Amino acid sequence: MSAVTVGVGSGRAIAITQGADGPSEHPLMTVPEAAKALRVSEMTIRRAIHSGEMPFVKIGRAYRVPRSFVTGVLAQADQAASQGGAS
Repeated sequence: MSAVTVGVGSGRAIAITQGADGPSEHPLMTVPEAAKALRVSEMTIRRAIHSGEMPFVKIGRAYRVPRSFVTGVLAQADQAASQGGAS
């Protein structure tokens, strides 16, 4: 398994890991993919990117969201739901 560090907005950096054979799923998601996974609108994702709430990678004029961030948000939501609370 290898890690690639990618610079993201707001001066932050994230590490994207992939297996020896390459990623089973691309480590970056498009705005529509992230919106669908989180069940929110594309505008909500874009606002989160521009406000600095969500890490991103800008490639040309396109924004990409790290899959690891989206899966982390979903994992936190699952954990909160299993503990009987909402965040």
